[in-house]
Amino acid sequence: MKFGDRLKNARTELNFTQKQVANDFFITKQTISSWENEKTYPDIASLIKLSDYYNISLDILLKDDSGMKEYLEERLLKNHLYPQLLS
Repeated sequence: MKFGDRLKNARTELNFTQKQVANDFFITKQTISSWENEKTYPDIASLIKLSDYYNISLDILLKDDSGMKEYLEERLLKNHLYPQLLS
């Protein structure tokens, strides 16, 4: 199962709407949709909050998801090469 599917399943199992989650995270419903459809990925801080919110370990949330792995590696590389751009 991919990251976005795990997020959506966790949300729907709790009978939460995207709007409810977005309000709790102080972000837009579109951001939640984008994460669930893997158009974008949450930052590390948001990943930790999602893990706590849905009561899912980070390991399970991220397991076997190459898209998330590539995104995180790219962010780390950019942060290492261009730290002033991400500040």
